[in-house]
Amino acid sequence: MEGEPTMSDQLLPHPLAALRAELGLSGEQYLDRLDDVHCALGCGRMAKNRQKVSRWENGVNSPEMPARYAMARLHGIPRDAVTELGWPDFLLLAFPDDRPVLDSPWTLAGTVAAVAAAARGGSMQDRRGFLIASGATLTGLATSWSLALAEPAEALPAAPAGATPVNTRLTPALLDTLEQRLDDLRRLDDVLGGARLRQTAIAEYDLLEGLAKQTGQHGPLEHRLLSLLAESARMCGWLQFDSGHHARAQRFYITALRASASASDHQVGANTLAFMAIQVYSEGNPQDAVNLVRAAQDTSARRTTPRVKSMLHARAARALSKTGDRAACWRELDAARTEYARGPHDDDPTWSYWLTPGEIEMLAGSSALDLDDPRRALTHFEQARHVQYAADGYARDHVLYLTRTARAHLQLGDLDAACGAATDAFHQNVTLNSSRPSDALDDLRDDLAPHRHVSAVRDFLLLTA
Repeated sequence: MEGEPTMSDQLLPHPLAALRAELGLSGEQYLDRLDDVHCALGCGRMAKNRQKVSRWENGVNSPEMPARYAMARLHGIPRDAVTELGWPDFLLLAFPDDRPVLDSPWTLAGTVAAVAAAARGGSMQDRRGFLIASGATLTGLATSWSLALAEPAEALPAAPAGATPVNTRLTPALLDTLEQRLDDLRRLDDVLGGARLRQTAIAEYDLLEGLAKQTGQHGPLEHRLLSLLAESARMCGWLQFDSGHHARAQRFYITALRASASASDHQVGANTLAFMAIQVYSEGNPQDAVNLVRAAQDTSARRTTPRVKSMLHARAARALSKTGDRAACWRELDAARTEYARGPHDDDPTWSYWLTPGEIEMLAGSSALDLDDPRRALTHFEQARHVQYAADGYARDHVLYLTRTARAHLQLGDLDAACGAATDAFHQNVTLNSSRPSDALDDLRDDLAPHRHVSAVRDFLLLTA
């Protein structure tokens, strides 16, 4: 059908789907190849079903252990990993380009290796819509970050022998310009969304990586450059996540953590963990997200400003709301308000600009909605508007909050109000290019569809058809 996504541009939501795409095999072709390995392992022939592979990838069924061992053999994965990591996590070992990011030592040399690897990868890796780290792996990364920050700073490695010398001298003015470029990119993202800016962000990342390679010294300017590189990687991760490319997002996030540790920058690292938590509570286990934010809070508590502390409390609240821990969620939101009330500081990082009283109330409303309290959610959304939530400057977030407002009205049975907010969200989403508000609108449309006999709902469904 004209306009329908092809295998070359569809996101791949499961590791097995990505491995099939790499081999260029349909589900049935893959099953045939797997059956041969299954038989070679002495397990006999597999029972074949045309839908077997798709059911594995969609989470309907899980393969039996002999089939998992056959997959491990087919993809060059150690047999022990099948039982140690479980399904489908053992399949993640079949993507070697992830290993420098995940497994490099937490040294400056490891950071250099991760920085170089983060932006590598072909179109298949760009389309992986699944997490490459979860559970103990994520916790281990956060712990390694904290421990690395406690180590003495290392000198940057010299350029490799035979490399062409490049005489770019770091100056405060140059770093100011580079920082302003990142700030401009952040502001554009607020309005345009991730899909339009992903390549621009990677170009900025490549520029900073190239500058970092050129210096063999170690001092305040080099530290600042590494901090900018960490924030650039964090932004690349965010934009990849906003576009649904979750594997690549995590590659950038973890690289940002490594660079922040090498720069001895607690705040950039804490902010990176907070953004990693958004991805994890959206796509993975919310408790993993709580653990990430806790690591950020514990490590940076004495080294950051009230504004950043407020942001971490708010992000912890969102993660806790996903776990259903109501009391802990409200405590974190109260702490976020208290820290914010301490006022701005001269050393607030430039990337903390987005946190406002209105944003905190919007996050409180979203948390209430996750905790099945739609009436309280609407109260917080109204409070956010009362403190002049800046909808114009944050187009994507505003559309998301409108969809959540609509959902709260829907849960309360007010279909007219739900459709009013949903219609407003739809019109404002036209200028965006971001998967998250579009997905939220699609989900809302599905939930409204059973009420199509109501005229307001019918009008909304026709508008968005």
